[in-house]
Amino acid sequence: MVYSKEIKGHFVTLRSITLDDAEFSYNLRKDPRFVSIMGQPAATIEDQRKFIEWQMKQPGDYYFVVFNNEGERIGLIGVYDVKDDSCEVGREINIGAPYETMEAQLLINDFILDVLKLKYKCSVIYKHNKKQLEMQRQKGIVSIGEVVRSGVSSFAFKTLAEDEKKNFDKVRAIIEKLAAKRGR
Repeated sequence: MVYSKEIKGHFVTLRSITLDDAEFSYNLRKDPRFVSIMGQPAATIEDQRKFIEWQMKQPGDYYFVVFNNEGERIGLIGVYDVKDDSCEVGREINIGAPYETMEAQLLINDFILDVLKLKYKCSVIYKHNKKQLEMQRQKGIVSIGEVVRSGVSSFAFKTLAEDEKKNFDKVRAIIEKLAAKRGR
């Protein structure tokens, strides 16, 4: 699905993916740093373009490109499988600075609460993705079970988006302080 507006923060902007982003998203998903934590990457740029074309038509499936303030593409993040009062968050890769990654996550959570008006946020994280699992633990988010995703053993998580908002209040304060310091 295409979300027609840009979602702007102090340091990043989220924009719905377009066919012009196919090469960027293909290259990012094939990057050796991310292959082991992402789902099955497309075999070719043309296959990635076909996926984007399909995704843009899917109800309840939002896929965003993350841009920094210099207009450079630095990441991807998605909200999909929107049903009733919940969604899944994922497809996330970011090569920007840590504060840009944090702000992208903050903006997507605001999108879930304020635009989509959803109550629950779900995610699936591969068991070997220790970094993301540690981030969940630090936020106090506990797995609701084990699943297999793309043939890989994973943990499933489901949280109240409003509870996540409380976690993101700390992030928001950090971002606001950094933005004020940098005059943004």
